Amino acid sequence: MLVNFNIAGDLANLLLNYLDDNPRDSSFDNLFEKNTAEINALRTRLSQYNANSRMPFTDWWHALDVIAKLYQKPHIGLEVGAYIQPSHCGVLGYLSLSCEYLAEALQRFERFQRLLYEGNEAFTHAEGDLVTFSWPFDYGYSTRESDEVLISSMASYVRMLVGDEALTPTKIGFVHSKPKDIAPYLDILGCDVEFDCKNTYISFPVSMLALKVEKADPALRALLDQQAHALLDVLPNGDHFEQQFYKYVLRAMQDGKPTIDEVARYMNFSARTLHRRLEERGLVFKSMLQRTRQQLAQQYLKEGRLTLSEIALLLGYSEQSAFTRAFKQWLGETPLKFQKRLLNC
Repeated sequence: MLVNFNIAGDLANLLLNYLDDNPRDSSFDNLFEKNTAEINALRTRLSQYNANSRMPFTDWWHALDVIAKLYQKPHIGLEVGAYIQPSHCGVLGYLSLSCEYLAEALQRFERFQRLLYEGNEAFTHAEGDLVTFSWPFDYGYSTRESDEVLISSMASYVRMLVGDEALTPTKIGFVHSKPKDIAPYLDILGCDVEFDCKNTYISFPVSMLALKVEKADPALRALLDQQAHALLDVLPNGDHFEQQFYKYVLRAMQDGKPTIDEVARYMNFSARTLHRRLEERGLVFKSMLQRTRQQLAQQYLKEGRLTLSEIALLLGYSEQSAFTRAFKQWLGETPLKFQKRLLNC
């Protein structure tokens, strides 16, 4: 699951830079002192991360959620993403900056993206006159704010690389529902935007790949290539078996058959072999399935973009009532009460 993965500690500075450049105005804030205390607490948490550390996705999501609530901007992720700088991306940022052409920079991004974030990795495909980066959900959904930061930062970074602020993507797609006001999306991203998509994606004209990077440095690129390879080699992979297990549990849930037999079939194991492999790690299929469902249910309810029946289907329940009963057993309250309590916080 995505909640078990991390992102680069450098990205904490992206949020800190946004907070620095956008101080809260007390004249418009009746809860100024309380909100200032929350921002200071957030700064403290973000400051613990650096270039040599990794930030759990859960911390990243929480930080974006706090910022969204404090600034009361439904499109906050787009604004944060527009602040992206090479320093926020570590070695990968400077490596892409040293490439000769945009095509090389995007290839480096695809090759070394795990230095920046783990889990759902982008894949590239060209069709007609468009080249598209899309993010499947092998390890579950991210949050709306996080997806907005991802897409906005990529669009901004491409403009930065080639030194053309007027350059825009051709089309962008988000998995979350269409907001009431899409003007900020059009203003900040500068292109057509789709919602309720199967994958988050960003498309550019193929012709853009031939654009020269403004600060290309072949000698530096060769050195940074070596460094990126070295960092990727020492980056903890976690337990590949567990990552694959979670991936196929999600797939089995979406197919409505979250059983050990079905997951074993996806992994090309017998049910007995999968049971043994889990047992070797002190894990139990039923407990892991329940934990996965619970974590995803809480995340989906917090996002608020799916109905209860849709959540039930995604978690592999045949009926909404079965999901409601299970949720109440986990947390002692119904999904609706849980969601309303979050919204009132």
